[in-house]
Amino acid sequence: MEASLKPTVVIAGAATFGALAALISLLAPPVIQPSFPILFYLKFDIAEIVDVTAFLIFGPVAGLITAAVHGTILTAAPGGAGPFGASLKFLSVLSTYGGLMLASRLGKHKLLTTGSIMTVAGVATRVVIMTLVNYLYLIVLAQVVFGIDYTGFAQFVLNQVGINLTGTGFVVYILGLTAIFNAVHAVFSIIVSLVLVNAILRRAPQLVAGREWIRRTLTIAGASKNPSILPDDRGGSESGTTHNSP
Repeated sequence: MEASLKPTVVIAGAATFGALAALISLLAPPVIQPSFPILFYLKFDIAEIVDVTAFLIFGPVAGLITAAVHGTILTAAPGGAGPFGASLKFLSVLSTYGGLMLASRLGKHKLLTTGSIMTVAGVATRVVIMTLVNYLYLIVLAQVVFGIDYTGFAQFVLNQVGINLTGTGFVVYILGLTAIFNAVHAVFSIIVSLVLVNAILRRAPQLVAGREWIRRTLTIAGASKNPSILPDDRGGSESGTTHNSP
């Protein structure tokens, strides 16, 4: 069984990544955090890449801490998302993590296969879980817990683009558009994070000394010689053999 990271490394890495994610959410200009069409209050947050990257490098516990730090700062900071938006962001990230965890239980594969499984699973868990969450927020939690008229605001947003819906049709429309947003966001966050993690571990292999969490989901020939999660430029290659995960 491969050695895991020390708890102090995990906690320190998670706290650092969480603070970085919050900083990006608060300071990144709108041009790189565009709004989703029609429902302009849904924004693509590049800070999620930091959350997912922390998960892939340091593991599930670190991912949870990173998302918690990220959400806490967004809740408290001036100009942040507040408890309503921050809680939805936190749950969105956790639902994406669920897919990554599921993928890690499906055996060891090459990076491309693992990345594909993670992306599909991450999209599936995020869409299913967040559709349920958004339904609860839309119907009950927004008003009762946060004192926000989410339904009224969403109807106002739709009215601005000439869409007038009420009742079941309105709920289905909002949940459908939000599900599409979550699917696109999950694909973006996971794929970019995988590319980023590989780049980080190529250029700074000493960061976690070859003990990154994602390594335990991969089958890589010559992994002990090359600390990155991809084969190096000297002819290393990934093994095609599939094994059970530890």
